[in-house]
Amino acid sequence: MGIIKDKYGFVSFGRVSVIAAALVTALTLGGCKILNNYEYSSGSRVGVVNKVSKKGLFWKTYESQIALEGIVSGGESVGANVWDFSLDNQARHGENIEELQKKLNEALESNKKVKVKYIQVIGGWPWRGSTGYYVQGVEPTKEK
Repeated sequence: MGIIKDKYGFVSFGRVSVIAAALVTALTLGGCKILNNYEYSSGSRVGVVNKVSKKGLFWKTYESQIALEGIVSGGESVGANVWDFSLDNQARHGENIEELQKKLNEALESNKKVKVKYIQVIGGWPWRGSTGYYVQGVEPTKEK
């Protein structure tokens, strides 16, 4: 009697299905962990904060929204694109979540442009934030 065969030499469906389920589960969890930690991109965006909230049904995450200005070739601003981002609840890069939340609230109340530095992951856990964009820093821009 081997690992997968029964006493008659036939393949045991129960053992094969348990091994297959364990393998699929391990690969799925391992893949999710890799995608959650893999930083796809990083950068910064400038705009006016128009929403700051703490929301969630099971776990609360800090979510915000910024209006990014569109610039035409003549240098005039037209319209706005909206960009949603999150504060990383796990603070994997040493950022201070409360300090970032305070800066975002100040920017919202003052209605001034800020520069938001962020990283993007391919897939994040839902308790980390509801978007794949996690803020690393917020700083006011210089007025022209």
